[in-house]
Amino acid sequence: MMESAAGIGTILLIILIGGGGLVALGYIVRAALRVGNLATMVARLLKQADYEAETTPKSLSSAEPLLMDRIRRDFPEYNPELIRQRVAADAKTFYESARAGRCLYKEGVSDQLKERLESFLPPDVAGSIRVYKVALSAYDDVSEDRVLTFQAAASFKDPADTTRQRRLILKYLAAWSTDTMTGVKKANCPNCGAPIPAVGSKVCKYCGTALKVWAGTQWLLTDIRED
Repeated sequence: MMESAAGIGTILLIILIGGGGLVALGYIVRAALRVGNLATMVARLLKQADYEAETTPKSLSSAEPLLMDRIRRDFPEYNPELIRQRVAADAKTFYESARAGRCLYKEGVSDQLKERLESFLPPDVAGSIRVYKVALSAYDDVSEDRVLTFQAAASFKDPADTTRQRRLILKYLAAWSTDTMTGVKKANCPNCGAPIPAVGSKVCKYCGTALKVWAGTQWLLTDIRED
């Protein structure tokens, strides 16, 4: 009789344990499903973020309102709209060069930059190049040279026909004229003959002669690269 009771107790214990195991297993399965759903959700959100990053033009930092007084002090003839058009064209040519596999710049670019672009251009440009906007971000008038720095938001299609958004940094040096050997040719003071160190200089630092804005000033593209 006692053995029979013990046997029944053992069976009940096994059932209880088995039932508890089933409950635990069910909990584990549900938890795993929740984790799986969460992982799927995270993957979906990351994919959506990547998609938005590739379909939304890059943001730019414009400092033009803060810089215009300084620029026009050196270059009264400076035309912001014309230079922005020039920058947009140069940005597009950069990616057109990448698509063609060779440097397509003809004028207004330093020889050093042409040489660099001949050896390195973005490898994944296949077509549909677009420049959205251009912003002036810096003006260096502290050193002898005068340099404008622009940002440009651009996009292109890669070989898989996926849109790629990029931000470019372009730098322009105020130059007297281009020179095939050095890229820039300096001018001289009409009074003492001393070299004028920077386009935009108003007074010769050697003899004090007042200098007029050089009529032949041009902006030489000296650097362009993806940010």
